[in-house]
Amino acid sequence: MTHANEITSLKKFVRATNFLATSQIYLKQNVLFKRDLKHEDIKPRLLGHWGTCPGINFVYANVNRLIVKHQRDFIYLVGPGHGFPAVQANLFVEGSLSHFYPETIPYNEAGIEDICKKFSAAYGYPSHANPEAPGQILEGGELGYSLSVAWGAVLDNPNLIAACLVGDGESETGPLAASWYANRLVDPATNGAVLPIVHINGYKISGPTRMGRMDHEELDLEFRGLGYHPIIVDDELEEDVFEQMAKAMDLSYEMINDIQTRARNGEDVCKPRWPVILMRTAKGWTGTAEHGGKKLEGNCESHQVIVNKCATDPSHLTALNEWLDSYKFDELCDINAEGEITFDKDIQSLIPPKHLCCGRQHLSYGGEIVRALAQPDLKKLSYGPETPRGSRGVSMYKMGEWMRDAFKLNRDQRNLRIFSPDETYSNQLQAVFEETDRAWQWPIKSWDQDMARDGRVIELLSENLLFGMMHGYTVTGRHAMFPTYEAFSQVVSSMADQYCKYVYASQGVHFRKPVPSCNVVLSSLLERQDHNGYSHQNPSFLGAMLEKHPDIISAYLPADGNTTLTYTERAYEDRDKLNILVAGKKDLPQWLSLDESRKQTEDGVMVWDFASDENPDVVLAGCGDYVTQECMASLVLIRELLPRVRIRFVSVTELNSNGLGSRAFQNKPWMMDEIFTEDKGVVFNYHGYPNTIKKLVFDYKGSRRFRIKGYEEEGSTTTPFDMGVRNGTSRYHLVIDMAYKLFQQGVIDETQHVAITTDMLQRLVEHRNYIKANGVDPKEIENWVWTR
Repeated sequence: MTHANEITSLKKFVRATNFLATSQIYLKQNVLFKRDLKHEDIKPRLLGHWGTCPGINFVYANVNRLIVKHQRDFIYLVGPGHGFPAVQANLFVEGSLSHFYPETIPYNEAGIEDICKKFSAAYGYPSHANPEAPGQILEGGELGYSLSVAWGAVLDNPNLIAACLVGDGESETGPLAASWYANRLVDPATNGAVLPIVHINGYKISGPTRMGRMDHEELDLEFRGLGYHPIIVDDELEEDVFEQMAKAMDLSYEMINDIQTRARNGEDVCKPRWPVILMRTAKGWTGTAEHGGKKLEGNCESHQVIVNKCATDPSHLTALNEWLDSYKFDELCDINAEGEITFDKDIQSLIPPKHLCCGRQHLSYGGEIVRALAQPDLKKLSYGPETPRGSRGVSMYKMGEWMRDAFKLNRDQRNLRIFSPDETYSNQLQAVFEETDRAWQWPIKSWDQDMARDGRVIELLSENLLFGMMHGYTVTGRHAMFPTYEAFSQVVSSMADQYCKYVYASQGVHFRKPVPSCNVVLSSLLERQDHNGYSHQNPSFLGAMLEKHPDIISAYLPADGNTTLTYTERAYEDRDKLNILVAGKKDLPQWLSLDESRKQTEDGVMVWDFASDENPDVVLAGCGDYVTQECMASLVLIRELLPRVRIRFVSVTELNSNGLGSRAFQNKPWMMDEIFTEDKGVVFNYHGYPNTIKKLVFDYKGSRRFRIKGYEEEGSTTTPFDMGVRNGTSRYHLVIDMAYKLFQQGVIDETQHVAITTDMLQRLVEHRNYIKANGVDPKEIENWVWTR
């Protein structure tokens, strides 16, 4: 194909997809514009965003040209919000919709009628990219995540190029702004490449964008400063914009190929300058230029549906008729009497081979691309049976050892990574550096620690960037962990929500198969944020995620190191989920053997027989590692004071929005009575906000017996134990609450109740006086040891 023929093909392809995008937004019948439109052809409710569609179509056609020319794997991510009519138009033309939906969207006139009638209709097709659409790996409704997801998708996929269209409005979001820094992290020798294309159409929904008012020099300086090689395409330049874009795409491909070839031939490519295309085309390009005295094309007025009264206003309908007629769609395809469609040969020349179409990119579907992790041997990692119960250890360090061994076992598979916001050491995961390093593509100094070009730990101080990269990595079939300070996990709460929506919606799509879980590890927990103070005391992410669908979200709160190991193993076996593992990084008592931990993990709720009496008078429950320590300390105290009282201890280590324990446990509702008894008082000590547990046990008929303790939003820079004191989760508070339950039930009399309560309150006063005078907790608190 000559270059002139390529440009002709591109122009025809974009005309065809612009027509199909417009028809989807407006038409419920006469979708191929075989006659002039009438009012009754128009949908009763016009939805969608026209302004971005021409740019999406323009880039899609140019990506196809590279695929056809080089026969290479591409994936196309669309960042600009609700431009799905354009995506769907291209998926139809390339045949991907008909491949996956042969009955509802055949490759003929009926298929076009289907996508037009159902676009943005009830129970139809959404206005943004979605899992029901082939080739998509990102829900497109929320802006800012496209580029980070693209970077994650190309990790360990050395032959993949992710073309990512970034909207200039989207580029103003925090997550997208941070995503440019991923060029510091991705090794060209072992990974694929991202080709960012910034669509500078100049406007957001009601005003100009920052980039839209920057000149070429300013754009060039900004992206050179970010470490990229900017290539400018501008429809206001003298050269035809199709010619400019074809040259820009060719140059970008050559640069990517050069960087990768040099790196794969052994050259240390420091600071690789990946290309970025800065594409300036008018918002609403090729649509109605002006109407009713308003400038539409090249203005924010074209952001959504223009001439939006076509169902009732003759002037609007006339404008739409002229608009659709301008594409001359009938010249671009033949439709026979049976409705079969054949596109012009020039358009066909830009449709890639079936297996290379963006809509049929196999990396976007899960299933056979997912390789299970080779799992470490927990017997070699766990605290063994010879370890005395109550001996101290660090849960997060055990998790780090598990990840170290998993990296070693899966070295050749290259299907496991950690995405850590600068907290790998702080969160006690440093054992992984015995096997791998932190990835870094810019200069590495001789004194830098554990850094290399091809490290498997992706570390940068941006939760948004790294969570987005993990999204892209897991939905394309690989396994990952996102460890972060508990307080700052809330930064990615909305991103996690979008991920969950994507996974949940995917489960109802026949061609999408399960993908590895997204594993969020919360450490640096609020109970030990005594030194950083109130700003670092925040379990909100856990509570927010426990509002989500129970099939998608599980929260694992292991009480010790061995249970942390069994839940880590469990998390990496899970599919189509977001798991939250909550584990401390300080010395804490170790309670369970490996066999006991496996039993605990199976149900997520377990009576600890070694700490419990038969036929209890009261039940004490703990959920979380630090609060479990306080529970066990309170058992020692109350048994000293009331040796004849019988107490049961229940450990809860798994939660979802259906309630306590695993799904298997929740399918046996009678187990709640069996575990918590039918009539005894329950004191429940929880790691996070008490209301979280209150909601989870609300439907349980015995919930009125529960006294739920947890973080009450009280904190400051203080001592570790005082964090529990301030929030009523300390051992002394638990003794007070158990004594009250025992008094209510008539197990102890008023004199005993008053004496115990007075004793505990006095100890709390003495504790406060001690830490004010000495600045640290008393030795009996710091050095507490479990005794039965």
